[in-house]
Amino acid sequence: MAVNRVTLTINSRQYTVVAEESKEYIEKLCNHINEKVAEVRKGGQNVLGERPVVLAALNICDEYFKTLEVSKKQEEELETCRLQLSRFQPAPRQMTIDSGTRSEIDKANKRIEFLEGHIKELENKLRGQQDRSRKS
Repeated sequence: MAVNRVTLTINSRQYTVVAEESKEYIEKLCNHINEKVAEVRKGGQNVLGERPVVLAALNICDEYFKTLEVSKKQEEELETCRLQLSRFQPAPRQMTIDSGTRSEIDKANKRIEFLEGHIKELENKLRGQQDRSRKS
């Protein structure tokens, strides 16, 4: 990614920032910082030097950490909802078959195999008879 060099003015001082982010994005950050500095100055106190920037940075960090906390709570609520939803979904059913039933199933499967073989024999005989009748 390209490296961008952006000159910014924060609290009447110029800073050069080198970053991979776009110039527009860096300027957006700068504007946000300047808005927060203006809010600090509107607080009625005579704040000079770097103090407005430091106080603005504290306010931005405060917003950031509160947003993280809200996000964490939302993730926890989402997980709670997922757990509640999973209780409403049917669990996969597993069948247990006793040995007597298993034996009957095996017999039925063998009978099916026998009948399928018998059907094939009859189909072959029928084809043979059809072939002989066509030749005649």
